[in-house]
Amino acid sequence: MRLVTRLLGSVVLVLWAVACANDLSTPAEAVIGTVADQKPGLPRAWFGGSARADLYEVGLDNSVRRSGGASAYLRSRTNAVDASSFASIGQSMSAVSYRGRRVRLSGYVRVDSVTGGGAGLWMRIDGATATLGFDNMISYGRPITGTTGWLLYNVVLDVPADAVGVTIGALFEGRGLVRIDDVKFEIVDTTVSTSRSPTRMPTTADSATVTNTYLRNSATPSNLDFEGNAGTTIADAATVAWLDANARPFVTDAPTSGFDDLAEIGTIVGTARVVALGEATHGTREFFRMKHRTFEYLVEKQGFTHFTIEATMPESRAMDRYVTRGEGDPEKLLSNLYFWTWNTDEVLDLVKWMRAYNLRANAPRLRFVGFDMQSPQQAVDSILSTLTRLDATLGQRARTVVSCLAPARDASGLYASSRYLSGTTANQRVSCADSLSALAATVATRRAQWAATNSSEELDWVEQYVTLVRQWARMAASSGGSAERDKAMADNLLWVADKNPAARIFAWAHNYHVSRKPGAMGSFVGARLGTQYRVFGFTFGLGRLNAVGVNASGAFSGVVQHTVDAIDVSSLEAVFAATNQPRLIFDARRIASGGSAAATLDKALRMRSIGAVYAAASASSYFDQTLIPLDYDALIWFANTTPSTLLPFR
Repeated sequence: MRLVTRLLGSVVLVLWAVACANDLSTPAEAVIGTVADQKPGLPRAWFGGSARADLYEVGLDNSVRRSGGASAYLRSRTNAVDASSFASIGQSMSAVSYRGRRVRLSGYVRVDSVTGGGAGLWMRIDGATATLGFDNMISYGRPITGTTGWLLYNVVLDVPADAVGVTIGALFEGRGLVRIDDVKFEIVDTTVSTSRSPTRMPTTADSATVTNTYLRNSATPSNLDFEGNAGTTIADAATVAWLDANARPFVTDAPTSGFDDLAEIGTIVGTARVVALGEATHGTREFFRMKHRTFEYLVEKQGFTHFTIEATMPESRAMDRYVTRGEGDPEKLLSNLYFWTWNTDEVLDLVKWMRAYNLRANAPRLRFVGFDMQSPQQAVDSILSTLTRLDATLGQRARTVVSCLAPARDASGLYASSRYLSGTTANQRVSCADSLSALAATVATRRAQWAATNSSEELDWVEQYVTLVRQWARMAASSGGSAERDKAMADNLLWVADKNPAARIFAWAHNYHVSRKPGAMGSFVGARLGTQYRVFGFTFGLGRLNAVGVNASGAFSGVVQHTVDAIDVSSLEAVFAATNQPRLIFDARRIASGGSAAATLDKALRMRSIGAVYAAASASSYFDQTLIPLDYDALIWFANTTPSTLLPFR
């Protein structure tokens, strides 16, 4: 029943969960080796995987298949599988074409030595405020277990008139090996019986989020035979010609190269207070350099003052002291942001430019601020030191309160959500959250008392440190930790805006985070700021990038260079590549008035989405469904890219 309440989006669950994380660990259990001719990685157009990648693996089997060249498989990877974990694959689509009809999901399944919960097909019909239909063969008494040949199974449901989306897939819980092939999804007549009676189940999901999520999905599923078909190219001549005519080339991504070719950026930004620039990967040199160059333009031409980034807030304050006062070594300060993604020569060049600008201005005009909350250790330590200075008794109380997070902290002082979950009970986590909330209320109440002898900025920060720790505790305790993180980052970015009402703010993060996709940081910022928020997405055609690798057994390796050497013909990147332009700035707002020539770009499209982790064997999985006019105001394109220049940690 887990899948009833979960809205599984088009993002790859396993890889997205670690896309921006630094808590990467190797499974303790003995790993069962990869079977010959099985290639780990999600089939093209399918999402899924497992929250426990150490226990389950999904991929393509090129040896055992019912027909064609491949089947999909789900298998247990260790002997530690239990009933609290599972693996799945799925596809979501808009329900518009199926409303008022009966639909059937069918597929051939073969199982080998399957024990435990078993395997099965599943389908869910979503309305804006309720699940309108659901069938899961495992949950409803039809699990596939044991060892069988290829057998046909099906799930049949009615799609009500108020449905907004349909999600289909296969599920495996237990031990063994499951293969699926020759899946079909079709409309059938009423002579075909439903596999389960319609049952409306209210959900706690926000109705607008559910509706907007399905808007970004295609009308029909694809790659149901797992042959990896790339589909029909969307780069038709009319669409390519329109994009070529409406996008603006720029000469270079190199910083300090002048601004003559960046006028289009100024037009897109207009009078917006917060401008966010994304990135399709966390390890691409051209993206980082172009962000630097764009920030220069926004500072020099439009008066931007605050640079903000997907990095921890307290540690970023130390970098701010370098930028504003020249304190510290910027290379060491980059290391202290923890993420290898920002510990690069390109980011170092940017912060040095910011320092040089402030020296020329003879004033601390530019500020450096983080808005992330993944690493709470310095926030915890700052709460204790500051409150002890302000009131020794309150400092001791704070020490007792934050001790509830101690199970998450290792000997080096770093926190991990996995340790928090394994080292505490649900009741303890609730009690911890309540205690942190009470501490926040006390600090807010005592602020007036401390104001006479402390600056407003310092008091703002001590309150914010408590907020950061509360945010981390919520994220660590939540099954939807990535969603909690995006909401927290949005709150923190808006906190910066609220505390600096005259500032114009530049925000740097992954494409997903800055976008207006439901649940992303940008969706919350955009809901508050409206047209005062502008979003630029970055993407590319071919090239190399830095990312944490994934080896054949599914374990994470170190940061290595990867090569992307193909463009999916059904992706947004195929249209940009067909213009033969090396670099483009595209105002996506032009699509609305583009008529039939722009119609292709006004639909749900696959767009590259690679975070801090990349597995070349699963290259076709690193895409996100996007509806450009809703998700981004502009896109910046590079035909070819190179890896960021990593610095050693100091």
